[in-house]
Amino acid sequence: MRWYNKLLIGVGVLAAICLFIFFGLRIEHVKVEGTEIYSQEEIKQSVFTRKYSDNELFFIIYEKLYGINKLPFVEDIEVTFENRNTVTLQVYDKAISGCIKYMGQYVYFDKDGTVLQSMEEKKDGVPVVTGIKFGTFTVGKVFHVKDESLFATIMNLSQLITHYAIDVDRLHMEEENVVLYAGDIKVILGKKSLYDDEMSALSSVLDIAGKKKMKGTIDLQNFRMGDKIALKQDSGGEKEKKEKK
Repeated sequence: MRWYNKLLIGVGVLAAICLFIFFGLRIEHVKVEGTEIYSQEEIKQSVFTRKYSDNELFFIIYEKLYGINKLPFVEDIEVTFENRNTVTLQVYDKAISGCIKYMGQYVYFDKDGTVLQSMEEKKDGVPVVTGIKFGTFTVGKVFHVKDESLFATIMNLSQLITHYAIDVDRLHMEEENVVLYAGDIKVILGKKSLYDDEMSALSSVLDIAGKKKMKGTIDLQNFRMGDKIALKQDSGGEKEKKEKK
């Protein structure tokens, strides 16, 4: 066989391989599962941001060299190739504990007080912390605050709110009180080192009050485990409605 015939065959084989890589390994279908913070399109745009990353071979190379490109509120992404053209992205969101409002922006933080991101959007289900002075902050680092004990209280409450899935709109710090606002319910917690018993009892009570669209105040300053929770309603003659925990 003449040398140029061998060359033509070699070029043809190489061309076939290149065509297979660029067209046969193209990722055409992407399934996004798990996230409750971002839309599917936001996740896709983040993961497939690099050039040719919508190709299985290039995607694997990028993943090995640089890892998956993740958005601020994403803890991890597991990638599963269902077949040659379909990939599933299992997204694990970071647990957002709360946020503060700063210069028209909402600054979000996690359970350790680490700043996640600053944005104009207020995310549903994330309590806004008020009544405490935050110092300088940097994304990816813990907030600087003057009163470390007060900050520890916020972190404790934020974790409990997340743990018991309590829908709290605002967490307000006063000199001698910690106050929660959940819809039309004001909850006075008082000043304590821990609030585990209070938050455990509140979870079901606030759920019932929210469904019945109640308005009023719950005073838990002297609460002890086993006590009944009294809701002092703002309407209906200021009567008290008691709910068992």
